[in-house]
Amino acid sequence: MDLLRTGTGYGGRPFDGMIFTDDLSGMQAITDSYDITEAVEAALAAGIDQALWLTTDQVPAVLDHLEQSVVSGDLPAAQVDESVRTVARAKGALDC
Repeated sequence: MDLLRTGTGYGGRPFDGMIFTDDLSGMQAITDSYDITEAVEAALAAGIDQALWLTTDQVPAVLDHLEQSVVSGDLPAAQVDESVRTVARAKGALDC
């Protein structure tokens, strides 16, 4: 994520747009090691702006887990806020 955001190491321009995951629930390398709540938390902690997964019935569990992760400090609130701003800018909801 740092390479993409800064452009350091490959001579690219810094990228300030949204970064999405692939379907976290459809990658065996992920599902063999993490449940969806942990996978989404890890993706967001790594700097992803939006984590994607296929099943909507797990949304409440994921949101509950993320709330707990922010409260505990495992997922920094400032990082979540920055991802929200990035998504809002991409949607045209913010001009900054």
